[in-house]
Amino acid sequence: MRLYRQATSLLSGSYAWQHIRACQASLVQARTLIQPSFDYKFIRDNADQLLENAVNRNVHNAQPHRVGKLYDEYRALVTESNTHRSMLNDVSKKMATVAKTRSKAADFQSEMTKLREQAKQSKQTIQTIKDKLHDVEERLRYEAAKIPNLSHPDTPVGDESKARVVCVNGNLHTTDRVPLDDSGKLSDVEFQDHYDLALKLGIVDMEAGAKVAGSRFHYWRGAGALLELALVQYAMTRAVAAGFTPHITPDAARSSIIDACGFRPRSHSEEEQLGSEAKHVGEASQIYRMSPVAEESSKEHAADPLCLVATAEIPLVAMKQKQILDSTVLPMRLAGLSHCFRAEAGARGRDTRGIYRLHQFTKVELVTLAHPDNSESELFRLVEFQKSLFADLGLTFRVLQMPTFELGASAYQKFDIEAWMPGRKSWGEISSASNCTDYQARRLGIRVRTDGGSNSTMFVHTLNATAVAVPRLVVALLESFQRPDGHVVIPTVLRPWMMGMEALAPYK
Repeated sequence: MRLYRQATSLLSGSYAWQHIRACQASLVQARTLIQPSFDYKFIRDNADQLLENAVNRNVHNAQPHRVGKLYDEYRALVTESNTHRSMLNDVSKKMATVAKTRSKAADFQSEMTKLREQAKQSKQTIQTIKDKLHDVEERLRYEAAKIPNLSHPDTPVGDESKARVVCVNGNLHTTDRVPLDDSGKLSDVEFQDHYDLALKLGIVDMEAGAKVAGSRFHYWRGAGALLELALVQYAMTRAVAAGFTPHITPDAARSSIIDACGFRPRSHSEEEQLGSEAKHVGEASQIYRMSPVAEESSKEHAADPLCLVATAEIPLVAMKQKQILDSTVLPMRLAGLSHCFRAEAGARGRDTRGIYRLHQFTKVELVTLAHPDNSESELFRLVEFQKSLFADLGLTFRVLQMPTFELGASAYQKFDIEAWMPGRKSWGEISSASNCTDYQARRLGIRVRTDGGSNSTMFVHTLNATAVAVPRLVVALLESFQRPDGHVVIPTVLRPWMMGMEALAPYK
């Protein structure tokens, strides 16, 4: 604080105040950064298992054995620091005793000089150890953060091809021809893909989106806008009826929050600067970073910059950061509406056609904070809720238990739901549900009291599930319910919000 006042007195004019505001902002951000609570002893004692798990998840920059060595080094430094602090206390007590007795003047001065020198050396040693501790602790946190969550024993090992089909719901269209009606009789018209249909219906404008924001941005138009709102209303209404509290969340969050939730907000070059092996960091970050125009030339927000969220899961979970919850409020069920922003780096081919894979879209996300003993049953509850949503829409879908390569950093167990899309002649993901156990809670400091008002706590488990990802569902609806005359039937459950429309008609 003294240095801050000195800097303030030395600087003058507009530059000075810019500098001061930048310092203040950096101080505030430093205070808001959350330090994760890793179980270093568990990592050290189970390093072989954690390394095997990381490899099974296709994560090659996790080094649990290094964490174990750093933890031992950290403990040794703490012990050494405590030893020197004890020695310093002993010296301080001796100095007090000598000062009280005050024997011969020469002896007194000689003894005090000797004790002061010992105290000085002890303080210098303690400071040196403190600096080493800070460095080791930073490396310890950084290395521990790279270790992914454990995987459920039932999770298949391998890439997407190893996904296990849990169930299939609905009637699979195995023909190329569009049904005449609900009777199942077929026409001579072949299924069209969603984008051809959307253009003919006049419900989406990708060309205008590209002119305004770039490729893979879109406008909903006319009935398309109503369809998005109908899907949101449908999902929220059903979620509230199932006990979820509705929220409209921020579309932005601090980089540290996004990182804590398991989404990597840094670029490869930044990983290199932090000491990571860039060739092993995995896929490119899907996160967009915000940079206010007024602050582009300053480092005011550099410590913890704002990013656009990839899902409402991030702000919903982070709502409870640094809180100790009473066990009576669990399970806490939250539903969040947000825009989602994803760079979709590496996406190519037909997945980039139309609205199947966009940079911005609307989604209703479900989040549950659960007691660790109940998180597995809560995951199955979320999946059953999702199945009821899609069954009532009339979609044909299947539930997949996802393999280790598809779990991301945070998920312990994950199920995807794919809809059959007859225009694409393939299955397409429309939602997922994951149990993240205590991965996010440890990083965000979310705990629950274990026995009423005592000081005993444990980390909660967090779960997330997609209720409605609008563009993917629109793809499935357009392709599934198209008719030979070019109309698309609107599911009955959405009609209350479609202003009397029962079908989407070709645009004139």
